[in-house]
Amino acid sequence: MRPPLAPLELGELLRVEPLALATAVHLPDPARPVHEVVLAQTFDRLHRAAPHSLVVLHDEAATGGWALAAALHAGWERNVSAVVVPEAAMSSSSAVLADRLGIALLVISDEPVDVALTLAGQVSAPQAARALRVALCAERLAGQSSIRGVLGVLNSELAPLPVALVTGETVVAGRAAGAEEKPDGATVRVEINAAGRPWAELVAALPAKSTAAAGHVESVLRLARLPLLAVWAQTRMNSSAQAAQEQAAFGLLRRLATEPAGTGQALLPEVDVPSWTGELGWRVEGRNRAVWISPLQDGDGVPADELTQLVRAAWQRHRPDWPLVADSDGWISWQNIPDSEDAADGDASGAVAMRRALGSVSRAAESHALVLGVGGAHAGVAGLMRSVTEARLAAHVARDTGPGSVQWFDQVGARAALAWLPRRQIAEVADLCLTDLMGARDREALVDTVLAVLDCGGSLSQASARLGVHRNTVLARIARAKELGLVFDDPSWRLALHVLCYSLSSLWVSGRS
Repeated sequence: MRPPLAPLELGELLRVEPLALATAVHLPDPARPVHEVVLAQTFDRLHRAAPHSLVVLHDEAATGGWALAAALHAGWERNVSAVVVPEAAMSSSSAVLADRLGIALLVISDEPVDVALTLAGQVSAPQAARALRVALCAERLAGQSSIRGVLGVLNSELAPLPVALVTGETVVAGRAAGAEEKPDGATVRVEINAAGRPWAELVAALPAKSTAAAGHVESVLRLARLPLLAVWAQTRMNSSAQAAQEQAAFGLLRRLATEPAGTGQALLPEVDVPSWTGELGWRVEGRNRAVWISPLQDGDGVPADELTQLVRAAWQRHRPDWPLVADSDGWISWQNIPDSEDAADGDASGAVAMRRALGSVSRAAESHALVLGVGGAHAGVAGLMRSVTEARLAAHVARDTGPGSVQWFDQVGARAALAWLPRRQIAEVADLCLTDLMGARDREALVDTVLAVLDCGGSLSQASARLGVHRNTVLARIARAKELGLVFDDPSWRLALHVLCYSLSSLWVSGRS
């Protein structure tokens, strides 16, 4: 059995003609239902009006010094939803009286009989009136070019119901009350997907008395999905302006995380999430795990703009729901993990999702000679900044294993210190101090073998297993390396030669110059 149609509310009638052209002198409750329309040509007819009627006064009944005041009194006694009067019948005292009685008073300039007939048709067919209203709303939404504009139309159309655009737990635009649950009420949610992934939600909180209109509210919210996506796509297309805006916004976010509490504190400072992060499509509440994308070769500064555009295009193709911000010598992105009761479970599932995401971008990273570092999952804005630092350290370590490599900070440990060594300068020292070794054709195998032995604490068996060669081969290479000057038996030389072998080996990684 189909549920009965919800009657039109006064506010709905005010959004379509003829009442859309009326002047609301007093409107205490736009949510009052309208069950029928009464054309009152006599006061006897007015006294027989049913509760929740919409009374349209005829010219003859509304004229005269006492007529409108008497009509307002009669309407108040009959608990009508509103009284509609011609302009000629209005006076300042009538407005004051309507305010004191708490009754809606609307003024029209058209012929009352025509208005009453049109209203009667709308009230008798609420679905048709709502369809017309939805069509008008669609026209208004199509003319908007900003997120705030779209939310402004929705809040105007569905008033007094509040509507909010929410990403995660953050209200991006609209009225925050829309995201608050109403006692005994209902919440209408419409998910907005960008490139096949959830981007945001339109949320409207309905009080108990308006739950019957949930279907209509959902229809209107669904209308806003395409305009919002168009605005989102337009913002993405303007990549140059967007890149500058995102760089500035991330810099401001970094200042918020570092300036108030200073550095070097054991606990991460709590920073309120700015509302403008939502407008950029960023989620920073909850826990954040950063990704640092870096060119394989250590450059002298900011990567070229052309490379930034290529990285941005590749990232948007694979992870359009994650931000990408150019920063110093690389690019930052991050995964937002919503807060949950069990943070460990959330981090574990987030790590799985991160591995899956990085798997999809590894080929693009390899083709553009990029490496990626992944930081830990930390809470809030300050946690994001810490994760970014960790990811950058991990990315430097990833340079040792070639293009497309991914390194996680929690697997790097103290090796991060080695990644920051000036390896090119150290290799230049080798050219001067180990001339015979650097001139040998098999120098790479010799250096790798000595490095493996040193890494394994002098164990030839472990070094041979690591290199995948016979133990005797290791012995032979060590002997030849010593003949060429790479003698590491002296404890005072061992650390320096270990670092030198590490620097040479990392520079000779396949695919690097």
